Amino acid sequence: MLNMMWRNESKGRFYDPGETTVIYYDTRSGDTHLLTAFAAHVLREFQTESLSLASLITRIAPVVDAGQATDLQEALEGVLSELVAMDILKQE
Repeated sequence: MLNMMWRNESKGRFYDPGETTVIYYDTRSGDTHLLTAFAAHVLREFQTESLSLASLITRIAPVVDAGQATDLQEALEGVLSELVAMDILKQE
């Protein structure tokens, strides 16, 4: 799974009220999604290019607390699955 690639299907809009959740408007489908702040951060990484899980871990690891770094791959796999299920990301 580390080398599988994902890409963003639409260049949606984020509304971050500074709470634990972020609103994401998918301009392609017209759907609005409520994302965790972590999921929104992950999704923002896909704004310019397709990424593998390994590259995503490299990008996200510096901003994650050291105590949470051991669970990072599992957390990212879960977020990627959710974003694919919402039809926001696609696997290549």
